[in-house]
Amino acid sequence: MKKAVIILVIMGLGLVGAAYYFSRESLKLMEQVQEDEHLNEVLLENEMIAKESAGEELIYGNTIIYQSIDLSKPEYAVINPCMQKFQASGELDALCLNTILDVVVDDFGEQGFINAVIGASIDYDNLALDHTFLDNLFSERSSLANRLNLVFLNRYRNPSNLQRAFDRYKTHLLKNIPKSLYQKVFEKRVDECLSAYEEIADQNNKEAFFEDIYFKADTQNSHGQYWKYTFWKRREIEKNDKIVYAILSEIKRHYDDQ
Repeated sequence: MKKAVIILVIMGLGLVGAAYYFSRESLKLMEQVQEDEHLNEVLLENEMIAKESAGEELIYGNTIIYQSIDLSKPEYAVINPCMQKFQASGELDALCLNTILDVVVDDFGEQGFINAVIGASIDYDNLALDHTFLDNLFSERSSLANRLNLVFLNRYRNPSNLQRAFDRYKTHLLKNIPKSLYQKVFEKRVDECLSAYEEIADQNNKEAFFEDIYFKADTQNSHGQYWKYTFWKRREIEKNDKIVYAILSEIKRHYDDQ
């Protein structure tokens, strides 16, 4: 077996929910036993320790570093020149990116890679959505990890692939993201997307509606303000808008029912 060296750091989600959940529950227990001034001092110290420990778990406990991957001779023959090219110029063509991604996903597993992409979208310091995630993905000078993440996500623009992956992994994902974490990181965006979809659906003239949205976004230089509408225009073009809406609706129902 040959080896190709691939330095790839991606944040996994597997323990994120658990670490946050247990740190939160431990703080609740500590609050319940506040009896006197001495205990309060001890609890304050323990709270600081718990927060530091949870933060370290979130940041370091889910880091996956691929230093080498075993390859068959045919895989090595393709991967090694790609990696040499990347190390020399920092550039990779679409064929190389997809070939490298196939090897990494095969080694890491599709579910593991999905976990990693979700985990990479979280701001661990503030337990919020990382607003730099998409900027980094689409940056012209993005890292190899971000380039592979983007190619991986592009595979799920196909509605059949998206539905298949959600059906296969939703039990795992929903189990590993407690409601408290969902509310802090994802709930606002999910609600905004769903409400925008329903607002668009109520329009008598959707094309005129979007023309107005894009005009406002361009003239006001405020595309971020209208992202929840343009998000659905892109989904419509990709013909996956109905499936995305159905998936987001199911996620919302899951957490609302808890």
